[in-house]
Amino acid sequence: MKKAFECPGAAPAIIAAIFVIHGAAYGGAPVREDAPLSSGEAGRQILEFVSGAEAAGFSGAVLAARRGQVVAAGGAGFADLAGKQPVTPVTLFEIASASKPITACAVMRLVQDRRIGLDDGISRWIKGIPTSCRAITVRHLLQHTSGIPGTNCEGGGDDLDAVLPSFLQSGPAHKPGTRWEYWNQGYAILSEIIARAAGKPYTDYCKSALFGPAGMKSTVFTGDPAPKGAAVATGQSSRGEPRSALEHPYGSYGFQYRGMGGVVTNVWDLWRLDRALAGDKVLGKPAKSEMFKPGLEDYAIGWFVRKNQQGRLVQSHTGSVRGFLSDIRRYPEEEGCVFVLCNRDDAPVEYVAQAVEEILFGESRTIQSPPKALDSTMVKDLVGEYADPKGTRLFVSSDGKVTRVLIDWAGDEYPSSRAILGKDSSGDLVLYEWSTSLKIRIERNGQDKGRVKSLSIEGHAYKRTE
Repeated sequence: MKKAFECPGAAPAIIAAIFVIHGAAYGGAPVREDAPLSSGEAGRQILEFVSGAEAAGFSGAVLAARRGQVVAAGGAGFADLAGKQPVTPVTLFEIASASKPITACAVMRLVQDRRIGLDDGISRWIKGIPTSCRAITVRHLLQHTSGIPGTNCEGGGDDLDAVLPSFLQSGPAHKPGTRWEYWNQGYAILSEIIARAAGKPYTDYCKSALFGPAGMKSTVFTGDPAPKGAAVATGQSSRGEPRSALEHPYGSYGFQYRGMGGVVTNVWDLWRLDRALAGDKVLGKPAKSEMFKPGLEDYAIGWFVRKNQQGRLVQSHTGSVRGFLSDIRRYPEEEGCVFVLCNRDDAPVEYVAQAVEEILFGESRTIQSPPKALDSTMVKDLVGEYADPKGTRLFVSSDGKVTRVLIDWAGDEYPSSRAILGKDSSGDLVLYEWSTSLKIRIERNGQDKGRVKSLSIEGHAYKRTE
């Protein structure tokens, strides 16, 4: 039973941001980007799945495209805490580590312009690099092969000289280029290399060299003012207070986050970036070929590049930060993409993206349809705290729309698990974790009325404690 738990209407934008000509998407017809959009049966099914996913805890926006055309764009849930501003495809979200592909694109633009060399030692650009780290190159930082442990992550602010000793302490644990280990701070160093090679701040260069040419008019960074008329999502967090997508998650956009995260965008602007990368508005063919060449652990330059179980080439990245999750996927051989942005950091975003991908390409479904929401009487009877004889505690809560379960395992290496309570197509109560669902037997006080007395999951009983 335990294995099933181990997976860890918006204000309208300005007219120019809503009515945009997408020649690649509908033969030049104007598209209302703040409204749901679907094309064909696949588009209908994607929007239906995304809408149903709200009952399973998803709140966010999705865009899917194939053969250079948008098949579906829509949203579920709310952008605000009050539940008055529905998420739409133009709602802005912070994308966390899915910002790394954008940093990588900025580096490759400078490489294309012969202002940076991928095999430049970082000491060419940054003073004070210890002797032990002078074999580290720009490429090593981009591909997470510097040899610096991922735990070297302390320090922040705007003074790189002040944080470098912490970032580079003890030097590489392995010879640069020989081992892969995800290291966020390598991208912080890259942001400063970009700034020095470009002669302007990292954020300014991304806006002028990437966002502008790609037509990403709504894309900004944390700390920036909201674009005029934009709907900005508030992220609901299981790890702290809610925050706006434009609010810094770590106090400021210093080297504790710069370059590795912090891009604030929507699914339509990500579509514009995808189309720019399909052409030559941002990068030419040689630069793109280099950027998407997979290295150790299938990590290319800022992107994971691998073939999925169906043999389809996928260029992807995910992101996770307080209040927000993201999953971006490109399918270059199909001229396709799937973008999923979410303003809850406890939602199963990768499962949503996988389901949308399967629908988009007409593949056999591995992701179940979301459960149906429980009626208010059932929710009222279920909410509360339960426990088993070993001390494992189960908490049932509801925000009025989604009924969530948190399990604190007693004496287990996994501290907690989360799932959704709902009803399956037969009306039976199920505990749902996207990859699986478990039938639940409930016991009530009296003659099937009043509060639930106990829950039984695969024969394992949890009794109410309050």
